[in-house]
Parts: sequence; C-alpha cells; structure tokens
Amino acid sequence: MPKFLRIPLTGFAFVGFFSFGCIAGWLGLPILAMWPGSPEVKRRRIERIICAIYRGFIGFLHLVRLIEYTRPELPPDFPRSGGYVLIANHPSLIDTLLLMGLTPGLSSVVKPHWYSSWMLRVLMRYANHIPGADRTAALTDGSSDMSQDAGSDGDMPAVVDRMVAHLQAGHALVIFPEASRSWERKMRRFRRGAVEAAVRAGVPIVPAFISVNPPMLMKHQPWHEVPDRRGAFRVEFFPVIETAGREIDPRQLNRELRAMYDGRFAEMLRERDATALAAAPVAQLPQT
Repeated sequence: MPKFLRIPLTGFAFVGFFSFGCIAGWLGLPILAMWPGSPEVKRRRIERIICAIYRGFIGFLHLVRLIEYTRPELPPDFPRSGGYVLIANHPSLIDTLLLMGLTPGLSSVVKPHWYSSWMLRVLMRYANHIPGADRTAALTDGSSDMSQDAGSDGDMPAVVDRMVAHLQAGHALVIFPEASRSWERKMRRFRRGAVEAAVRAGVPIVPAFISVNPPMLMKHQPWHEVPDRRGAFRVEFFPVIETAGREIDPRQLNRELRAMYDGRFAEMLRERDATALAAAPVAQLPQT
C-alpha cells in the first residue's frame, strides 16, 4: 500500500480503537456483566472479550497492511493459570496491545490520567488494570503510552505493593521495565519494579522480546510519520523464570535480564540495518 494511503488509514485505525473502547466500556461490557453466571464465569467471559478487542485491533492493522504480524504460539512453559509477570522491551506504541492479545486475563499498570479518563476508565476497570503512581513524569519521561512501569528502583513502593497483591490474587501483569518506549537504537535502563513484585509474590516471570522492522510508532514520533515499508512485528519468548521457593536477588536478576535483552536488541538492529541496506536503491554507475 502506498505511503500516502497508510497515513490517513493509521489515523482512522487509532480513532476507531479509542471510540470502540469507549463504547465497549460504557455499554458492551456492563451488558455482558449482567449475563447469568457465577462471578468467576463472568470474569473469564469479560477477559476473553477484552482480549478479543486487542486481537481485533492488531488484526485490523495487519489486514489493511499497516503492519505485518502473526500472533505467536505460546511456549510450552508459559503459565496457563494463576499470577505471573510478562515483561518485554518497548519499541512501539502498540506493544501493550500486542501482548494483551496473546491470552485472556492480562492486565497492566496504567497512568492515572488514563485510569480516570472519561473515555476509557470503564474499560480500564473491567480489564482489571492497576492505577500507577501520580509521579508519572518521573517514571515515563513524558511518554504518551497507556502503560506505566511500577517502581523506579524501589522509590514507588505503593505501586509495587499493588502489583504484589494483584499477582497474589491470581492475576497476570504485563510490565515494560523500560517504563517508556525505547530509543530507536538503544534501550532504556531496566527498572526493577516488575522483578521485585514477581519475586515477592512468588510468581513466574515470562520474558518476551518485541522486534519491529523498520521501526515505527516510536517515542516522540508522530503517528503520521509512517515508514516507507510497513513494520514487521514479532513477539518471541525467552525461558520462563520460576521464583517460587527460590532465594533471588531482584537487583541481580534484573541485571541479568537487561544483559539478555541487550543482546537480542543488538540482533534486531543488525536485522534492521540489513533490511534497510537491501531495500536501498542501487547507485547507478557513471556513464563512460
């Protein structure tokens, strides 16, 4: 699809998502909540619907060729029930939707202004998201993402406490340790709030890596700055880290995770550079 068509289509997609999220939150989900069933049946029904909303939006972006994406199969060691922390790098604006569309029941820590937004606050509560700290700027450096990481090296204990209680209640969380979208060619430092919450709650950590080639929807990049080629997104998983019954130093584990992500991020940069080089026009030889 030509670039000049992808620009308005991208704007239409995001306006449609927020509008549909508003309608689903204020009308659709309350109706579903009144359907017969036990509280557990109702909860699982709503989780499946919300997961389908995220999948539907990503599927629409793929269908109209704004992105290239195939939802991955969950690995054999992926937790099938109970609380766990799914962590990932954060290269683009749609990472939260990619991850929450993987399986029902995932929620996240969101910025207070999104949690109280008139448009999405009902959806946020039905999705069981956790309100983040008021010190949003300190954690996210002004990012416009909905998601917000908890705890800047332990300086947000109230948010980490909420995460621990959420996990111990059997819920799963998506957290981006970078707290804000990555730079184009460098990851941000990993905050340890996600690891600390998982260790305290005794739940598994599921490390995932999101790659996108070429980069798009980056931090400080307007939505209308689409790349010349549609971005190819891929979600892949590292081995699950069990924390229950183990003596784990969150600081050390966080450093090890960061090193692992740095290695994979460097591979992604090489993939991007190779693709860009292959797509570049061949220089014409001078005429003799």
